[in-house]
Order: sequence, then C-alpha cells, then structure tokens
Amino acid sequence: MDTTLHHVDGLLDLPPEGRGARPGVKKALVGHGARVVMFRFAAGQVLDEHKANFPILVQCLRGTVDFVAGDQTATLGPGGLANLDALVLHEVRAVTDAVFQLVMLDPAASP
Repeated sequence: MDTTLHHVDGLLDLPPEGRGARPGVKKALVGHGARVVMFRFAAGQVLDEHKANFPILVQCLRGTVDFVAGDQTATLGPGGLANLDALVLHEVRAVTDAVFQLVMLDPAASP
C-alpha cells in the first residue's frame, strides 16, 4: 500500500479567473481515492447542470453559491459543505464571487 503523503498549499489562490459565463477551474490533487478540483466563480456565473460518475463532496471556501440538485437547493457560504451521490444531476450558481472546492470520491484515483 502506498503511504506517501500528498498535499497542496494555497488552495484559495489556486483556481484562475473564469472567462465569460464560465468559472475558472483548476485540478488541485489526485490522490488516494480522491480527486480535488477548485473553482473560482464571479457573481452570477453558473456551472451548468451535469453529473459526476462518483459521489462528491463540495465545499464553499469563500463567497456564496447555490448548489442545486433536482428540486433541492443548498446555499453554501464559507465552510458550507454538501454531499451528493454519483450520477445525480446538479449545478452551481454563484450568488457572490466565490471559491468552491469539489472532491470526487473516486476509488481508482491515485497519484
């Protein structure tokens, strides 16, 4: 078993600025069973409805976003966290400028 520690510093500064209606996106880490992706949203930007092949954890680190899955909406501010099963349609709407972290729980992910 690989017991090597993998880490990333400066997650809040990692994602680039978005362009037009799309947020900035940056892969932060692929590690032991997880893929971490950072997003930087400007107020009003939307990550259109999509689904992930794995269960996900999402966390708002700065600003405010609406995380929408079906008829449910979770408004996430700094430190707000949500969890979603695999293959569920969802979207993210930026209420304010925001930094948002996505963790895909992919058992095959490895460094």
